[in-house]
Amino acid sequence: MPDGCAIMPNMNWDDLRYILAVAKTGSLSKAAAQLDCDHTTVGRRIESAEKALGLTLFVRTPKGYRPTVDAERLLAPMQEVESAVHAVERSAQANLATLDGTVRITSPETFGISYLAPRVAAFGRDNPGLTIELMPVGEILSLGNREAEIAVRFFRSKQKNLVVQKVAEIEYAFYASSAYLSRRPVSSPKDLANHPLLLSTPGGKVVELDWLKRLCPTAQPSFVSTISIALLAAARSSAGIAILPRYLGDAATDLELVPMPHPPREPVWLTIHRDLRRTPRVRGLFEFLVRSLRSDSALLCGD
Repeated sequence: MPDGCAIMPNMNWDDLRYILAVAKTGSLSKAAAQLDCDHTTVGRRIESAEKALGLTLFVRTPKGYRPTVDAERLLAPMQEVESAVHAVERSAQANLATLDGTVRITSPETFGISYLAPRVAAFGRDNPGLTIELMPVGEILSLGNREAEIAVRFFRSKQKNLVVQKVAEIEYAFYASSAYLSRRPVSSPKDLANHPLLLSTPGGKVVELDWLKRLCPTAQPSFVSTISIALLAAARSSAGIAILPRYLGDAATDLELVPMPHPPREPVWLTIHRDLRRTPRVRGLFEFLVRSLRSDSALLCGD
């Protein structure tokens, strides 16, 4: 052995997953939930890694587990190793030849629940060897880390190694219940300032709020939510006037469209990791979604 080389026990490379999870979450319990194990297992794996490396990786603070200086120096190469492992797994999956197995789709909440769910469930019914996991969540799941295989997004992802395709647009409009409008009709955009408005939160879809600001700068919300289904329910209760996607508002027979000029549209992007684009089960579902979204242009835009 060359001079100056320390004798170090062999490190279990699987411990990298535990180190990165704790570094990301700052908590043994949160890391355990992410890795689908218990927190004591996470603690043991961290101790094992520290022993193998001869370093202290984390210090416990009132705000959670924080990486030490030594750990900070190692996180970047550890992430590179993790990415390389995921690339190997994706390449192996790409060799599968049937529509068997599981495909995970992530999407915004309302779009996933109201539009995607019935369609991808029907695709799963027609392909009995396939299990589709639909994850309509507010957070952005990582395709690179295999948190999902396909993403339906209202923005264009710019990360490398992702294949992104614009497949549709969604138009927005104002809606209110018939009972509400019979009591309080709306004749022009400036009238919106005198009505309770049911809107996305400021951190939600900018396209709708920008539209409202152009129509009536003095208008103020009376109820806000990040989920359009909640706005739909509020409008059905005659709580006010809601901005909703056309596919959702037009389908609600108890609501009426409140016409306003220059309704905005938002693009729909399908995203997939480059390594999985030829995997039969992933490609099959991806192509099905492309066909469905393009054929539903009138539904999505109210044409």
